[in-house]
Amino acid sequence: MFRTNCIFAANFKTKILEAPVKKELIEALGMHFENLYKMPPLATRIYAMLILTGSEGQTFEELMEATEASKSSVSTSINLLLQTQKIEYFTKPGDRKRHFRKNVNYLKNRLVNYTQQANKELKLFELTCAFMKQNHQASYIKNEKLTTIYRDYLKAIKLLMETTINKLDEIN
Repeated sequence: MFRTNCIFAANFKTKILEAPVKKELIEALGMHFENLYKMPPLATRIYAMLILTGSEGQTFEELMEATEASKSSVSTSINLLLQTQKIEYFTKPGDRKRHFRKNVNYLKNRLVNYTQQANKELKLFELTCAFMKQNHQASYIKNEKLTTIYRDYLKAIKLLMETTINKLDEIN
């Protein structure tokens, strides 16, 4: 019995210590996502909570309780996160409630989007360089080293993202 109580006490202390650390991490992640995604604070905090919850997810009611926000505010935030494909919902057998979790494909989708943006930027950059070479040759020659460095950067970042996407595909 003493051993059982010690195990319980150790687990209880871990939970007590885990709560402030988790709250601080949710806050830090939330502020980061606010800046990164230009989203409202509640939505980013919910997103952070769902990332830290893992694959089991949380119900709407659990999110309302955890955020201490109104039903309409939580609903609006969840809808925004669903529309931007940062989260997804699922149901459990025998349970009618929707459970929310981070979108398991979000990282890959984000990298695909960044790769598309890098491709567009590289094409526009090449068109700009061609125009400058044709119409403003002195300026083109003066900045050729800089343009080469930036072109190499765009090509390297594009390759890195494509390689990462392929690795993610291999995992799935």
